[in-house]
Amino acid sequence: MPSLEADETAFLRAVGKQTFTNPPRVLIIGAGSRGTAYAEAALSSTNSIIAAVCEPSDYKRREFGRKFIWGSGNEATGNQAFRSWKDWKEYEVKRREQERAGHDVDKGVNAVFVCVLDEMHEEVICGIADMGVHISCEKPMSTRLDSCMRMYRALKAPNGESQAKETIFGICHVLRYSPHNMLLRHLVLEKDVIGDVLSIEHVEPVGWWHFSHSYVRYDQPDHSF
Repeated sequence: MPSLEADETAFLRAVGKQTFTNPPRVLIIGAGSRGTAYAEAALSSTNSIIAAVCEPSDYKRREFGRKFIWGSGNEATGNQAFRSWKDWKEYEVKRREQERAGHDVDKGVNAVFVCVLDEMHEEVICGIADMGVHISCEKPMSTRLDSCMRMYRALKAPNGESQAKETIFGICHVLRYSPHNMLLRHLVLEKDVIGDVLSIEHVEPVGWWHFSHSYVRYDQPDHSF
């Protein structure tokens, strides 16, 4: 394999912190490990604002909020913490009605991170698809193809808020941004080090902790969001 000069590895370097003129306000649905990871990443790499959290566990919701939203020693206001996405949506619908009526209201959110259990993605995404917000969903999109198609149709359906502006829906396949995967792609596609690829057999290059996590991933108690 040919060696890479320093200037050829520029694609591996992370971009600098992104600063928005109007920092996006983000809602995190699910305050577990993924919700925490995305909140930390959003705050460290951008000037985004973690504006609210939806989480049924009182302890997780409180600790997440103290760390990312209202600060240690403070308490949540009415628009910062919700037990479920349904509670947030009910609040947000009323907030927008008051805003349209000319009342002075708190700011809403621009984007949502969906970080609940895999089998719950469909319920959440179909439920908020009409709210006209950008949505980032933790992988996998769902556990069944028909579920993915229902989410696709919900996101494509013409409805009130989503007609007003173009929104982005993304799935967090983060490993494609891992240095080893980026280098492999660079060598195969851009440097053409092995010629045409006819078939691939791939084993995910991660540690024992990931396999332990995956083993128990679906043996989880059901939570009602």
